[in-house]
Amino acid sequence: MTPDGIVMYQVNTALGQTTTISRFECHPRLLSTGRVSCVVGEVDSSRLRLLDSESPIEIVMVSGVEDNENVDRPWTFNGPDDKPYTWQIMVRSPVFFVSGDAPIPLARYRHAKLGIISRSRRAFLEIFPAGINLIDLIVVTFVSYAKHHWLDEPHHESTPSTV
Repeated sequence: MTPDGIVMYQVNTALGQTTTISRFECHPRLLSTGRVSCVVGEVDSSRLRLLDSESPIEIVMVSGVEDNENVDRPWTFNGPDDKPYTWQIMVRSPVFFVSGDAPIPLARYRHAKLGIISRSRRAFLEIFPAGINLIDLIVVTFVSYAKHHWLDEPHHESTPSTV
């Protein structure tokens, strides 16, 4: 969602099906609504596909720990540019960064606050300046990380959500 409250992405999951991530683009001359939906990624139980480029890119996943360990598991994979990227829980929130000798943070998920002690806020995915050119990669991999490594919740009925 933009600071103006305009939805940028939509995530749809059907029961036992692929999760589809779509980006909304503004094209005021093309439609009366001025917005076009473009599918940028798909996530299912065995793969993650980035569809935003001219040819689809499948991301090879390399697990940071054994699947049976009950810890905050980092998820490392090679991106479309062959750089190693990692989603990892840091101080209770997932953080996305370029792996290496000096990790570069690209994004983090900020939990919602109820506003009891401090001001209330909705949950959001914060993109750092270093990740501004990788927004589709960040959103699609965040959905995959949340679905497979972080939430570990059973699948529910089809419900669209927006980011």
